[in-house]
Amino acid sequence: MGARQNGRILWPTGGSIPDIKRDSSMDTEMIAPVAPRSTNHSSSHNLKQILAPIAGDITRIDDTLRSVVTLDIPLLRQGIEAIIAAGGKRLRPSILLLSAMFHKYDLDRLVPLAAAIELLHTASLVHDDTIDQALVRRGLPTLNSVIDEGTTVLVGDYLFARSAVLSTMGGIQRATRIFAESLVTICEGEIEQHFSTHHVNRTLSDYYGRIYSKTAVLFAAAGEIGAVLSEAPEDEIQRLRHYGRQVGMAFQIVDDVLDMQSTTEQLGKPVGGDLRQGTVTLPTMIFLESTDDAGREAVRRVIEGDDRSDESIHHTIELVSKSGAITRAHAEAQRLIGEAKAALAGFSDIPAKASLLELADFVVQRDF
Repeated sequence: MGARQNGRILWPTGGSIPDIKRDSSMDTEMIAPVAPRSTNHSSSHNLKQILAPIAGDITRIDDTLRSVVTLDIPLLRQGIEAIIAAGGKRLRPSILLLSAMFHKYDLDRLVPLAAAIELLHTASLVHDDTIDQALVRRGLPTLNSVIDEGTTVLVGDYLFARSAVLSTMGGIQRATRIFAESLVTICEGEIEQHFSTHHVNRTLSDYYGRIYSKTAVLFAAAGEIGAVLSEAPEDEIQRLRHYGRQVGMAFQIVDDVLDMQSTTEQLGKPVGGDLRQGTVTLPTMIFLESTDDAGREAVRRVIEGDDRSDESIHHTIELVSKSGAITRAHAEAQRLIGEAKAALAGFSDIPAKASLLELADFVVQRDF
């Protein structure tokens, strides 16, 4: 978490935000310091190498993201700027740009839509953190941890609105429609997830539908929009959408694996978050297929909220890990990546294609 000074949280931008609790009855120990995320330097370096062909263009996207934060309220502006500065992997806008490189690569069209995709992703995280009452993300305090819930929701709405404006600036109606449809899918997914937590008996169909809505839809939109803006043939547009979709599905499965297999320092947030939220992910589903009654009861008590102590969470993760379920879930992510890479067969052998292939591999090899 950011350092504290006179009761204020210092953000990476140098500004500070009053440490306002959403609920004065909240146990202050819930906002425990979390060390800055410690990423595997080789993984991070590999990603930079993969995205080297578009490094300068990603900088333009970051500049666009910063330019849209025009709120006159310092408290909120600093918080949003901190979220943007904390960044992330920028995978979605990267896929959009790389997908456009096979044909007409016009940054005046591409940058606003790539920024819109990333801002939409950021807005969804703000709402996710509010719904989940998450206090830390990427090793930093969430907006939800320092301002009241109602204001946090409004900030998320503001970011959604700003992303919608950006989506119109590419000058291609189809691209804007893809963006809008993706926003609808994300919202539908959030609603479905809200009403499906704390239930152990979820199907694989439920799971795949949820991770498509939660994550893969934006990856798919990035591939499709990049191709549309570059005026690619329809066949290539659909193949690039499929590439993005399968990469996004694999990305979320790996996220679910890392939630059980990684460390708080690497993730920048507490491990076992899905179990604490009552969410059944693929590793847990695979475990439930073959475990005995005792194993099912251990999972049920955590998911349904009977016992979410750290001891119970860690015990459940250990059960899932020892069963081989995590390995099997990771293998499913690798299968999806194979399908994503196959979608690129027949595309010109340019640096952008190599980057897309390597980016797909990175998604299943990463540890953050």
